[in-house]
Amino acid sequence: MKKPHLLILLLLASGATTAAAQSHAGARKSSPKEKGTSTKGKSKQLPAYGPVTAARTGEGQSDAPPVYVGKVKLEKPVLVYYEEAPPGKAVQQLIMAEKHLGLLKTLDLEHLMSRREVFVDGLGNLALPGSDLAKYRLLGTSAVAEDARRPAGDGRSFYSRLKVPASGILYVVRESAEEYRHFVKGPQKKGSFLDFQSNGLPGVDSVRAVYTLRKMDSAERGAGSGETIR
Repeated sequence: MKKPHLLILLLLASGATTAAAQSHAGARKSSPKEKGTSTKGKSKQLPAYGPVTAARTGEGQSDAPPVYVGKVKLEKPVLVYYEEAPPGKAVQQLIMAEKHLGLLKTLDLEHLMSRREVFVDGLGNLALPGSDLAKYRLLGTSAVAEDARRPAGDGRSFYSRLKVPASGILYVVRESAEEYRHFVKGPQKKGSFLDFQSNGLPGVDSVRAVYTLRKMDSAERGAGSGETIR
């Protein structure tokens, strides 16, 4: 009688152990599914980037237009002492390659100024960005013009060749035309003077002024002259 009772007890213990193992395994298998369910449907959060803006710094700089300085190399550059055909009185100092002097015969001053081959002689005394402001300045190319003047071919104007730096590089600055529009022929055609009642560039708002880089010694600084950088 003891053996049948012992066998029944062993079978019951074995069944309980199997059920517990299956229940534990089922609980482990459901764990990844529950983890996946916890993140399902949630949107991925992206970092927020604001706009990048550039602002001028310094007092009074917010309304000041930027100064653009470029470089140009002209083949045999010349300074043209241009005189407008009568009845006009306007005069201007133009910069161009010698091979373009023929334009003076066919174009008036306003149309000459619209040509990409034609520049004006700069009037300013400017600092070159990135240079030593106390030693180097951008000055008009008339400072490096030869003394000899030759007829320009239009019957009125003359030109001088420029003794440009060995690199051949001249500097171009976009400027308002206001400082350039009032030059007229002087009395008895000698020189020029400013007449603020006249406007030699009525259809021109800005000009491309050409400068040469000059190294100033201590005596010349502020005097508007110096050694051309070669």
